[in-house]
Amino acid sequence: MGARATRGGVKFFVATTGSFNYYNSMITSVKSAGLVAVLVFSAGILQAQTGRLGVFQRNFAAANVQTKIEILRGAESEDPRAFGPLYEQSLRYVLSNSRELYTSPLLREIARISIDRLDEGEYLPAVGDLWRLFQVFDETSTRIRVLEVIAAMGSGDERVVEGLVDWVRRQHIVSQGGGRPDLQVLSGAVKALGDLQVPQGFGVLVDTVLLQYPDFVTTPAREALGKIEGAVADLALAAVRNRPLVERRPAFTFLLESGLLSQEERLELARTVLSDAEAAGTGDIRAQEEYRQIRFAAAAVLRVGEYSPATPEVIRHFNQTVLEFERGRISSGPLLEAIATLGAMGNEEAARRLTSYLELVNTYTETDRPYDTQIVLAVIGNLESLGNSLAFDAMFYTTLLENYPSRVRQRAREALRSVAP
Repeated sequence: MGARATRGGVKFFVATTGSFNYYNSMITSVKSAGLVAVLVFSAGILQAQTGRLGVFQRNFAAANVQTKIEILRGAESEDPRAFGPLYEQSLRYVLSNSRELYTSPLLREIARISIDRLDEGEYLPAVGDLWRLFQVFDETSTRIRVLEVIAAMGSGDERVVEGLVDWVRRQHIVSQGGGRPDLQVLSGAVKALGDLQVPQGFGVLVDTVLLQYPDFVTTPAREALGKIEGAVADLALAAVRNRPLVERRPAFTFLLESGLLSQEERLELARTVLSDAEAAGTGDIRAQEEYRQIRFAAAAVLRVGEYSPATPEVIRHFNQTVLEFERGRISSGPLLEAIATLGAMGNEEAARRLTSYLELVNTYTETDRPYDTQIVLAVIGNLESLGNSLAFDAMFYTTLLENYPSRVRQRAREALRSVAP
């Protein structure tokens, strides 16, 4: 009885399991059929759209100008993504007849419809044709609209990006030459560069700010700089270096104050700018003065930031400044700043260089060669701040030289405590 029951239970289980598997297979079949039906339906729609697109394209190619407009209007209910090839075709028709754009309202209407629908469909293959329209038709509103569409599409077309950057650069040349570029279009172009976020645009955007255009141009240029992706510190350095040395100071100053760089990046930029100016050589007096001014500006940033990694550059700057002072080319002010910059480095290399300079000044004084008291006091004060024992012997010798004013000797005696071994 029990065995039969067991056997009956097994039989029931097997029967139930088989029914369950059969039921599952039925559901799977229904689902598969449904999926196939959806795919077939979608393919049908796609095929229908493709078929309609072909009809529109063939009719557009054969029609006169007025009818072409009606065909484009008739396609307004269609998916602009699927019908992108039609609008690209119509835009190319405009380009092939671009000489008539200024005299033909119908052709301009075709251009307008094409631009708007390409924008709606975000049809990227037409970006190059949009840029060509920008180049051949210099009507302000059309150009601004084209720039908006290119920017909205986020074009990855390098030729279009390079063309836009070059166009902005040429507007700057026109402006610098006394010409009058279309500032509304220029404003649209810098906005587009910001929306595209391309690093290639960094340098011309800096130029846009520096050329002091009206605010409606420079404000979007500043905003665009903040949107650009990439190694901003490298872009900033390139924006300074990719111009003659005599023209670098305004760009350097702007980038320091722009908020685009971190403190570390600002200091590294200053160090590189200082190094470049130190290595430059010219016989032109005006250029020499500009080199000095950019050196002084970069050194000031390093002094305030107490940026010790720049010690080698700061020492070279100090050496050049001493030489310029002794040759009568600068006043004592820049030399006092160079001394303070060395003192701000806070390391042994700076202490060693200032100590050797104090030894030189001691020699001058001992041989009755007059030297600026403020400079000697500045050297003593910065050696005291550095607190390195390397300076002890030179400082002690300073206290002994009767040729120094008493206040110099007294200041040296006070500083001895800080540099004692």
